[in-house]
Amino acid sequence: MTEFTRRGVMQGGALAGASLAFGARPAFAQSKELQELAAAAAKKPPVVWSESSSDEQMKPVIDAFNKRYPDIKVLFIRNTGGNTLAARVVQESQAGTSPASLLTGDHQQFEILRQRGLVVERDWKPLGVDAAITPKPHLIATSAAIAVLVWNKNKVKDADIPRNYMDLVDPKWSGKVGSWVRAPNMVSLAKVEGEAKIRDFTQKLVANKARMYDSTYQLAQEIGSGEIDVGLGLYHTTLVPLNQGAPLAWGATDPLGVATIFSAVVSKGANPEGAQVMAAWLGTAEGANAYEAGTGRGNPAVAGSKTAEVVKGRRTSEFTIDETPTYIRLLAEYNKILSDGRTRK
Repeated sequence: MTEFTRRGVMQGGALAGASLAFGARPAFAQSKELQELAAAAAKKPPVVWSESSSDEQMKPVIDAFNKRYPDIKVLFIRNTGGNTLAARVVQESQAGTSPASLLTGDHQQFEILRQRGLVVERDWKPLGVDAAITPKPHLIATSAAIAVLVWNKNKVKDADIPRNYMDLVDPKWSGKVGSWVRAPNMVSLAKVEGEAKIRDFTQKLVANKARMYDSTYQLAQEIGSGEIDVGLGLYHTTLVPLNQGAPLAWGATDPLGVATIFSAVVSKGANPEGAQVMAAWLGTAEGANAYEAGTGRGNPAVAGSKTAEVVKGRRTSEFTIDETPTYIRLLAEYNKILSDGRTRK
């Protein structure tokens, strides 16, 4: 765990009944309530923030926040993969210890916490947060994971560059294609493309001897090193080896699979006041751009962000929050196809 108190590059939705309003302009206002929360937060222990990014990525984000709010201390604890955020809060709450105050991850986990009364539900407008990024009282859209095609420029000829996701099942990529072993990318695509078409794609990808990776960071690194040639990855994790000089290139799928990532405030955390201030800040242009600069994972709902430019003019595909039961069902089904394919190898 790493604590940052002061100091602040990379290039590059799921509303209740509609897609995220890409390109909206979340406002930032130093309202009286925001000032009061910040003053209260400054007298409390650090805001413990947990999500999947690394300490190195989060340091400039927290530095930027402390430039705006120098008296609110922040302690970042990484949750690798971001898949056990809710489970850890439940466990620590039951044990009588203070869980993290701020979580950033997928809304499906936060719904579990909401049902247990463990997250703050409020009207975010008094804190200057645009209603377009608060689809539910306990959620603020913070960033998005975007599915992209990735390839090694030294190994893939221009004529062979994959133009869309179905190109990855071409026999020429047999044993040379990779995928995350989890299926959020596939599920996002299924919203527009249909369940059957994406099920068929996932099965054919496995049949094409795709290598399965525990993380999209590892997938991008393996493509960059030449272990495999192509894959279906995520935009922000591809940027890491790309910006380190790896011979990588990426391209958008059509439609563009999107998974909005939200922040939620844990009511039993040691500093929920500070967590509310930070969540609101992340929903502003200042906060969103700082988060994108540190993690490469931007907010398409914020006009001017690099991620907003990535999705601009493209068809996007994402299940809404109200369609969560469908999302969960498909995730389980497609996950099994991928994991069974890995087991058989």
